[in-house]
Amino acid sequence: MSLKIGSKGEPVCELQSKLKELGYDPGEVDGNFGQVTRKAVSKFQENKGLSIDGVIGPESVNALGIKTVLEKPEPERLKFRELLLTNPNYFGNIKASKFKAVKSKKQDTSFEELKCLGYNPYLSQLEAVIHIKKDYGYGGDICSCGTPEYVRFYIDWNNDGNWKDLGVVNFTAHDIPGEKPLEYAVTLDITPKKKWCKIENLPAVRAILSWNDPPEPDNPNAVPVWGNTIDARIQMDKLKFLLLNDYSDLFDKYPNTILEQLDLTKPFPVKEPKKYTIAELAEIYKGTAVPANRFAFTHINKLLAKPAIPAPLTLELSDYLSKFDIKIPEIIKELANFDGNTNYEELRCVGYDSSRRMLTGVLTIKLPGGYSGGLCTKGSTEYVAFWEYDEIEAVWSYLGTEAVNVHDISSIPKEDLQYAVSLNVDLSHHRRPCTSGPSEVKIRAILSWEVPPPPANPNWVPKYGNREETRILIKPGPVPTGEHTPYIETVGNMAVCDISQATGLATGNGIISAFYADSSPFGGTVTITGFIDNPPGGVLDGVAAPVKYKISVRPYNPADPQPWQDLNDGFNVKVRIKDNDTHVQEDYPQKIDPADGFYTYLEDPGIVLPGSGATRERYYVLPVLAYWQTGSKTGIWEILIVAKDVDNPEIPPGVLHCGADGTTRCIIRICLDNEYPVPQIGLTGYQRGADPTVHPIGTGIPEKCGRFKKGDILHGTYSVSDEHFGQLTLAVFPGVPAGGATVNPPVRSFDIVPTEGESGTWTLDTESMDPCGYIIRLWVRDRTIVNSGTMGFRRSDDVGFCLEKTD
Repeated sequence: MSLKIGSKGEPVCELQSKLKELGYDPGEVDGNFGQVTRKAVSKFQENKGLSIDGVIGPESVNALGIKTVLEKPEPERLKFRELLLTNPNYFGNIKASKFKAVKSKKQDTSFEELKCLGYNPYLSQLEAVIHIKKDYGYGGDICSCGTPEYVRFYIDWNNDGNWKDLGVVNFTAHDIPGEKPLEYAVTLDITPKKKWCKIENLPAVRAILSWNDPPEPDNPNAVPVWGNTIDARIQMDKLKFLLLNDYSDLFDKYPNTILEQLDLTKPFPVKEPKKYTIAELAEIYKGTAVPANRFAFTHINKLLAKPAIPAPLTLELSDYLSKFDIKIPEIIKELANFDGNTNYEELRCVGYDSSRRMLTGVLTIKLPGGYSGGLCTKGSTEYVAFWEYDEIEAVWSYLGTEAVNVHDISSIPKEDLQYAVSLNVDLSHHRRPCTSGPSEVKIRAILSWEVPPPPANPNWVPKYGNREETRILIKPGPVPTGEHTPYIETVGNMAVCDISQATGLATGNGIISAFYADSSPFGGTVTITGFIDNPPGGVLDGVAAPVKYKISVRPYNPADPQPWQDLNDGFNVKVRIKDNDTHVQEDYPQKIDPADGFYTYLEDPGIVLPGSGATRERYYVLPVLAYWQTGSKTGIWEILIVAKDVDNPEIPPGVLHCGADGTTRCIIRICLDNEYPVPQIGLTGYQRGADPTVHPIGTGIPEKCGRFKKGDILHGTYSVSDEHFGQLTLAVFPGVPAGGATVNPPVRSFDIVPTEGESGTWTLDTESMDPCGYIIRLWVRDRTIVNSGTMGFRRSDDVGFCLEKTD
């Protein structure tokens, strides 16, 4: 650990006091390490002949003579990757491993912890919130590469223990001084299995958090070293359309002449769910544990909000409710005597997903009743409003409100149900380069059942619900200028700062699809994401003109620059449209405007129009700007984005600063490799019995088949050629009669193997194998990031043989 910009607390006070004592000016002794303190530290370091970086490390602590103890992570965390390379089971977290544990450590949550897991039925997204708990232990400061935090998701659709791997996502953690925890959110899009509203569809989900080591796929019982596992139950949204063909048995009594007139393959809309009246709710909840102050709350709250309540209406309502021994004055008195009731629902976590620019709240539904009806009704609404704290003005600024529909669930599990809401937010006004230190924002969220929190009152206390506060980290980037400056943020699922501009090869973790690239080129469909600063609001409703953009590519040839080639393919992009409390997620058919060759930038934050309320809002689910079909292209290519608005016919791209190495990105260069690797495998001979002689077969050319005796040791050759070799494996099939026999070598990988591939020999001892027909398969992949989501173009080659009984 060190003291640097952003550090706070008593150690900083001690530092500032010592600097003042020595005649330096660190500013006010307030425990906040800012630019003034940094300048004083740099001046001190210069005068003492120390390394001048404005950071207080062990050397500067000794020179100052202060007693501050700089904490640091345990040695095993600092050398984590090296320890796993020498022994994958160093920490004893792998069951049935042939490697012996050296130091037992499992699910250590002292640095990071997965706290909440919920489901957003509007967006069909699983959301997890992670707490980062310490200032150190994450690989470096905000300008470094940091270290990845992986979350792998599973779902058990039928709650029968059959877990399905849904995929893994990740974010990068850094050494960030200051208040803790910092709360991060990660998001995974899923395809829900929806059912009719009469069925309570409550699958189980699991999330596994693992620091710096991705949880292995298809292992729901994987145990992380640092990290943890949590389970939750969620509620799938109900079907809004039915396919009549799925219920064809209902039509058996109808004559074919009628059925021939129906298209049973088309979706049939389900009836609009009913909203219960207070009278109907009184009937439904009669004799249950749901009190009147809960089921009558919505109706009475609306009456209280009216400027005047007609006497006949009050009398009619009072007379009806009296049948159930319910008295309105008593309900009003009961409601006045409590605030922040969390018996029914509770907001547990708030986090920020920087890759999607979304604030996430995870809330718990606790009881089987009290939510105004079951799944075939409209149920009720849980609102979550968000504010950010302005440190300069010392005021809370409203960001927006999201909601989720909830219902009475008679089969609610004992572990409750977990829901999530997500709000798209523009926090770019907090964005700054990493060299200026980390940018944190305090967030407040208020959960309220059936009553939206008032935007102008961040201190409002709901009758049913609660309040949570947290701190989030804003991803470093250029300071906004107020212009419509365009930026390319990722190419082929890789952050542009992880793509070498000298080679065009990428190294690092994928942003959305989780994989690790190691000096990797790109191939297939290359997805390009990014953003345009300051998008206008009101475009959807025709109040403002949209911002447009164009993406162009060309072969990289600095000696003879080639003309730019505009990308003009149409494609679908997922967007989220918000119209007051209505949310729709849809595929938008993006296409260029033939008049100017530009795409329309779809982000629309909306505006409030005097006298007519707010306009609609539209946000990218993922900010996909283009898909580049690279075909058979190879070599280094450049990618350019430009924008335009009504006042500027061409706005050049902005510059991204890469803190880890001090480089910048504007026009992005990537290496394309659409060539498949070429594998070859053959049989060349065998050894039999105690005779060490390798007997050749065939004519000296490697053969594709052969006949041998059980116990023979087979010999052969293999070769792989590719410009960007990744990995080869050699295996024998079928596996069961092979009795565990393995080909030697079983695996060869880059960069032990040169990037162009290799030629080699293999052997197979057949002693443990049953007589049978077999193949030995050489499987190979290169290092290309294929279609922005998987690692490697893949090819295989086989050699076959027949193994006979010994005489």
